[in-house]
Amino acid sequence: NYEYMSTEAVVSRFLPNIMTYRALESLDLDDAELRNQLQANVNDALQRLYAQQKVDGGWGWYIQDTSDVLTTAYALIGLTEAQEQGFNVADTVLRNARNFLRGAFVTPGLNVETWRLNRQAFVLYALARSGDPDVARTTTLFESRDRLSYYAKAFLAQALHLIDPDDTSRTDVLLSDLLNGAATS
Repeated sequence: NYEYMSTEAVVSRFLPNIMTYRALESLDLDDAELRNQLQANVNDALQRLYAQQKVDGGWGWYIQDTSDVLTTAYALIGLTEAQEQGFNVADTVLRNARNFLRGAFVTPGLNVETWRLNRQAFVLYALARSGDPDVARTTTLFESRDRLSYYAKAFLAQALHLIDPDDTSRTDVLLSDLLNGAATS
């Protein structure tokens, strides 16, 4: 029952259903009852997300909350996963979410807080994952990579890989940063 769940909880609950559905498909397993239940769960979650999307294209943590950048980016990733698995996801919902996220960008600089740069890396990953990357902002954020947290560098590396898997010049630098920062135990 999704009735009282936060947007994050709705997405976190239906993503495993999508992955299970994907596994059934890839392994060519025929379990009609499980498949039908998974489809129903995902479709219920999609309807909940549609109903909770704000006029500005974003989602709040809860329906009564104002739109939140991280929550919207996470919802966009979940919707993209659903669409890629063959579920019908409304293009206008995706487009509105992308537009909301594009309105939340900051221009990297020394006066911009690190958390904002980290958040931007996640948003750029979400946009790239959804098939609508912002190449200029992604490469600009790469120039500020020394200020990013490790998780943000990982999201930035994934975004760059999604933009151009054959160009490893930037991803190699980010992966080196991540490996050099790893604590061996």
